[in-house]
Parts: sequence; C-alpha cells; structure tokens
Amino acid sequence: MDPQPASSPPASGRIDGWREFQDRFRATLAMASASAGECRLADADFAHWPLGERAVTDLLQQWMRQHSSARVVLLAGQFDVLQRAHPRWLSWRQTWSHRVSCWAASDEIVADVRPMFLWREQGADRAGIRMLDSVTAVGQWSTDPAILALWQADFDAYLQRSSEGMPCTTVGL
Repeated sequence: MDPQPASSPPASGRIDGWREFQDRFRATLAMASASAGECRLADADFAHWPLGERAVTDLLQQWMRQHSSARVVLLAGQFDVLQRAHPRWLSWRQTWSHRVSCWAASDEIVADVRPMFLWREQGADRAGIRMLDSVTAVGQWSTDPAILALWQADFDAYLQRSSEGMPCTTVGL
C-alpha cells in the first residue's frame, strides 16, 4: 500500500471580517516586500485598510529602498477618506510618487470596485485578497493562479476605465 501523499496547504481561504482582512493584508505585504514586484490595491475609499499604520509604511519604505523595480498601483473610487484616514501613507507616497501610481475609478464603475490586493512578482501573480461583500466583510484570500488571473483581469478592466488621480502636489498661483 502506498503511503498517502502529504497534504499541501490550501491555495485559497475565506476571510471573515475586516480585522482578518487587515491581518491578511499585512502578512501578504510582508511576503511581497522580500522581493521585487508590484502591489495593486483597489477600493472605493480605503477606509478599512491599515495603510496609515507605522508598521505598514515602514515595510513599504524598506521594500522600495531594497528593490528598485518595486511598484504600487492604487485604484480608488474617491480619495477623500484615504487622505483623511492615512496621512502617514500620503507622506510615504509623496516620497515615492515616481513608483506609486494612483488612479480614480470612473463614475460608472465606482460602485463595482471592492477591496482587492494583488501581489505580482516577476510578472506572475503570487497572492491576493478580495472582499466579496464589503457590508458583511466576507472575502477570500488566494494563491491559486487561476483565481488570481481572474482578479487581475478585473483590476485591469477597472484600470482601463479609470484616470490618473490624487496628484502628489498641488500646483497653484
């Protein structure tokens, strides 16, 4: 009789609640910061994200310094909550604006943009988090390439119907 193969860890799992979403985001960001790549974040307003935490901005700072090809793409429905709730992240973003792009979702898709975080390394999706219902805070995390490809396609479709937003500086008279 052949021995049973060792079970591999699951490629996907459920997220129940904003706290679990935040914990999963921090853990995935920590994994991503060990290598060059791109992080993609999407949300209507980023109200539930831990972007303003010192540990998160320190991790992003370290990642950018260690990997010259590290990039962040952020897509938001509106930026006012992000600007009020995460001033530390805004300061970090100003420093790295040449490698952090911010996009504003068009009015026609803003209601469809749900919290999503994708980490890509060398052109391949590695991990992702997506909230399926923002009201009940139920979501999914995954390392399954098929699921990540679908999420990446959604993100790309949102990006195609968006425009650059939230400039780092205000030009005025």
